[in-house]
Amino acid sequence: MFVESDAVETVARLMALSARTAPKARGIDIIKTQIVTGEEKTVLAEAMREYGEKHSVGFFLRDAGNVAASDACLLIGSLFADAVGLDCGACGYATCA
Repeated sequence: MFVESDAVETVARLMALSARTAPKARGIDIIKTQIVTGEEKTVLAEAMREYGEKHSVGFFLRDAGNVAASDACLLIGSLFADAVGLDCGACGYATCA
């Protein structure tokens, strides 16, 4: 399945490029992207599973399984906690701080 896995990694790179070139809040480019495959992906899935179990967060358990079953995982994060200032709480914390 090398061809399919290689295609998935190509798509992940294109997705990272799309994120990089997408409009940003206030025009500030503050994202960091990382494509995780192989053993790193296994470590990520296990850490997500452990976090989900420790904090009783069901969607972390579900998503850990999805990451484990995938060929690649694209992570997109912010370099500055307060760059956007949304404080939406979607990450599980009350504020971006």
